[in-house]
Amino acid sequence: MLQNPGRALRELLAQPGIIMAPGIYDGISARVCEQSGFKLGYLSGAGVATSYLGEPDIGLTGARDVADVSGRIALKSGIPFITDADTGYGNVLNVIRTVWELEMAGSAGIQLEGQGSPKRCGHLNGKQCIPAEEFAAKIRAAVAEKMNKDTVIVARTDARAVYNLDEALRRADMYLSAGADILFIEAPQTLEEIRTITETFEGVPLFTNQVIGGKTPRLTAKEAQELGYKIIIYPDVMPYCASVMFRRACDRIMETGQSWDAIPDAQDSRNLFMTMGMKHWRALEPQYGDCTVLDGKLF
Repeated sequence: MLQNPGRALRELLAQPGIIMAPGIYDGISARVCEQSGFKLGYLSGAGVATSYLGEPDIGLTGARDVADVSGRIALKSGIPFITDADTGYGNVLNVIRTVWELEMAGSAGIQLEGQGSPKRCGHLNGKQCIPAEEFAAKIRAAVAEKMNKDTVIVARTDARAVYNLDEALRRADMYLSAGADILFIEAPQTLEEIRTITETFEGVPLFTNQVIGGKTPRLTAKEAQELGYKIIIYPDVMPYCASVMFRRACDRIMETGQSWDAIPDAQDSRNLFMTMGMKHWRALEPQYGDCTVLDGKLF
């Protein structure tokens, strides 16, 4: 567990180059993210909604749901992660409480968005935005009342979809003035819009969101960096992959009545325990009690 995740994130932000962050949502996804070499995770609100609640990303999660997942991941995580806290789950006072909860749960950064209720995934239609001044107050409160000075506050606006790009830029500037550390102007729809965003906020750490089939043009990490982004997130890849692979495996079992070839290239499910840290736990056992490992083998 990182002792100061916010500081670890700020150290990453100070280094050159773009930071890639897959969307984590539980212990398996967090372990795989870290073991694959990523330096940052993104605790996806959509991932929590789909995996924790079994619901779509339409504002059905609460602060306690996200904090519970955050705490479980932070306990074993060796890399920092930014948590998607949706709208902060209420008014400005609720935002303060949400920030405290997520800081105590090990989040390095907290992302807040200026949508109204019911909120929506940034790449779905039917969104609403609260008044810019109201959301700026939420950002000011989050920055002023956070417990750890190193906690990073990310301000997201969906105003491009609700109004237009000019309004999104105006609002983002307000949120930067309110103290946001990172700006996230969600779902620009052309490369020209992306260039306008990065040129307008040159020198400011910027988020870009790559959603499979989403509204933002496809960008590689290298392309996003060249355009001026600092963080590129892939929030849907792991939860979407899980749903697709689960369905394929279950369909195969239903079809054949067996599971040995239900997962491509998988040979022994006990390897899952290795991914989850089996070697670490087995190394601890002889230090604190009796245990037997035959011939030094774990399986």
